[in-house]
Amino acid sequence: MTAYNVVLNLVPDAVKHALDQDTLDYLQGIIEDTPDPEALRDAIEPFLVDAGMSDSDLAGLFAKLSVDTPAEPSISSEPVPLPDAAKPAPIAPIISTASASSRLRSASASKNTSSSKTAKSKGAKIKPPKVQAFSQQSRFHTETVATLSNDVDLKDVNIIVDDNELLVDARLWLKSGYHYGMVGRNGAGKSTLLSVIGNKSLVGFPENIRTLYVQQLDVLDSNISVLESVLASDEERQKRVDDAGAIERSLLVPEKLTEAINKYIQRVAGENIAKAQKIAALRSGKRGKVARESALKAEKNMLATVRNELYQGGKQDNEVAADILAILYAELNTMEAQSAEAKARTILASMDISEAQQDGPVSNLSGGWRMRVALAQALFMEPDVLLLDECTNHLDLAAISWLQAYLVTLDITIVCVSHDRDFLNAISQEIIRLKNKQLTYHPGNYDEYEQTEDELRKKKERQFAALERRREHVKKSIDNFMKHARSTNDSKILTQAASRKKKLERMVGTDRFEDGKRFKRSNWAGWHETLRPELKLERAEKDVDFSIPQPENLRNHGPLVSLDDVSFAYDGAQSQVLDKVSLNVIMGDHIALLGLNGCGKSTLINIIDGTLKPTRGNVERQVRLRIGHYTQHFVDELSGVAESGLKRLMADNSGTKESDARKWLGSFELGGPLAVRPMATLSGGQRARMAMALMLFSNPHMLLLDEVTNHLDMYAVQGLIAALNEYEGTVILVSHDRHFIRETADECYALQNGKLVLLEDGVDEYVASVHPKASARDK
Repeated sequence: MTAYNVVLNLVPDAVKHALDQDTLDYLQGIIEDTPDPEALRDAIEPFLVDAGMSDSDLAGLFAKLSVDTPAEPSISSEPVPLPDAAKPAPIAPIISTASASSRLRSASASKNTSSSKTAKSKGAKIKPPKVQAFSQQSRFHTETVATLSNDVDLKDVNIIVDDNELLVDARLWLKSGYHYGMVGRNGAGKSTLLSVIGNKSLVGFPENIRTLYVQQLDVLDSNISVLESVLASDEERQKRVDDAGAIERSLLVPEKLTEAINKYIQRVAGENIAKAQKIAALRSGKRGKVARESALKAEKNMLATVRNELYQGGKQDNEVAADILAILYAELNTMEAQSAEAKARTILASMDISEAQQDGPVSNLSGGWRMRVALAQALFMEPDVLLLDECTNHLDLAAISWLQAYLVTLDITIVCVSHDRDFLNAISQEIIRLKNKQLTYHPGNYDEYEQTEDELRKKKERQFAALERRREHVKKSIDNFMKHARSTNDSKILTQAASRKKKLERMVGTDRFEDGKRFKRSNWAGWHETLRPELKLERAEKDVDFSIPQPENLRNHGPLVSLDDVSFAYDGAQSQVLDKVSLNVIMGDHIALLGLNGCGKSTLINIIDGTLKPTRGNVERQVRLRIGHYTQHFVDELSGVAESGLKRLMADNSGTKESDARKWLGSFELGGPLAVRPMATLSGGQRARMAMALMLFSNPHMLLLDEVTNHLDMYAVQGLIAALNEYEGTVILVSHDRHFIRETADECYALQNGKLVLLEDGVDEYVASVHPKASARDK
């Protein structure tokens, strides 16, 4: 019995009768080609629900299908061999070709997978969320598919993740060549918005506008060369290069040639199907029905259609291969592929990446240099819109200063999400705020945005106070009129009182719009519940209230930790990371450690913590000292954990009541459903706050904070600054956030060539030493 028949036997007769034959044929193809039950459910459940299948029947169907399902085979980047030409078999639907770009994604995925051992060890499988993104559409879809300019102006943009609305009828407005900074609370949807724009899944986004989404996790860690990674960033070009190379290599081997041709057919058919589906999604009414019927037929017949076009007239494989190569060469010539390598090398050289580095593997580069490679990919692609998501995470101050200076010179549209205030101030011409499921736009950088918002809020408060005074005055006059009317029975006075009451009813809003223009009914279009725009007071964004408990007193009033001529070298290393470092840390010290990536800051933190032992020298710690250590990889480790924060907190601290644990997490804005959600499903900022909550529950005397601001939003950073300044214990921090260091650190040390050097002028002295131009511009 085929898989299709198995499924069909489990479907109620009423549901089967509600499905037309075209839909059944389509479902048969999906069922036969989708062995994984979860993937199968995602594919066929919408059709069964539309046909009237109940939730209980669905649950029973997919529970039955999940029993005795064979193990999923391991995924390989090598192509799967197809049957011999003597025994032709149908081509599997839309298998993506293995290219250099896919190898990059595989390398990145393997790295991310290794960081989620906790989830794997428990056998947890976290289902990715379902994201829907769409905007207002014209009935004539071509008007929304392409535009004549590089401006983006989409109305009624909606983004829904599972059942959670992130944007509702918002306006996405990006002016060509402008540099935008995007701010908003953690979990508001900033990264999701950038991702749906970058991967073109936002229905209605103009197809002619090229976008590139660069997030920190995309800064490559791969064994392919830097040059190859840049060339692979142009996926359309890379697909054609891979297809042409596979066919050229297979010309003398008939079996391999058939396989290469089939791969080309699969790619072209997949692109044609995707195009038909997109047209069907955009069209409505009768045209939409016709388009959906065409899309359904394309899914069923496209592979055969492409094959028949190539093999028409009884052509043999070698003749078809020659035709395909001619098509590919013409497409590559249109893309100017012959000059691609020279173009990539020129871009890399402009970023001071030497020819030896260009030909070497990406994995040999530090985080700052990998970010240069990511930017080189962006410039090679020549996007109209560059989307940067927390691009400063894990970069040192020197790399951030270079990146900041470089972005300012780019004449393309940039949208950047960052928690680094100095960085946003330097690169932003306009701020986009994501709040209350809406996008608002504010000219100027982040400091100017804050100042303008504060002034506007105070202005509204004054207007509101003035309006209340006028209302009170009118109310008193009405009361006086009514008293006089009751004592004199004067009807004229009652008429005046009634007139005043109508006036009071009209005094519910402002006399002027926000742009300063006087209110006129003719300028206030649409239907409204009030006679005038209501004067709504917007409260200042509340900073996250981090609860850092004050440490208990220690009996010994000496240094908490004392380092005496400490040196350290890793096994097999010829040079020392630390060379005769001496430092006394006393209660109440707030110290910042600065230096280039790889200079030994985290190593020094681990020696203070006791995780590492020095090669030479002595380290003394107070016996009862409790240390809270926040590592820069905390958030990445939690990204694969299926366990909830509440469960983890109670497991790590036995005897803790659930009510106390919930109250504690609530103080980090992780209460309610966030406390019981799998930590892997939280946003980056929410996971960062969760890591802080888990670390601080033990009431430590000393906090070792390694890149603690990564993933936090501006309001969380400000809340953390306030909490650390009130904390009476010791803080030693490693950070690239200049504003955060200025506000929290009393002393700054730089690690240079293994030596610890005190900086008299703090972080600004260090920035000036690594990048004088950026420092001068900041001032």
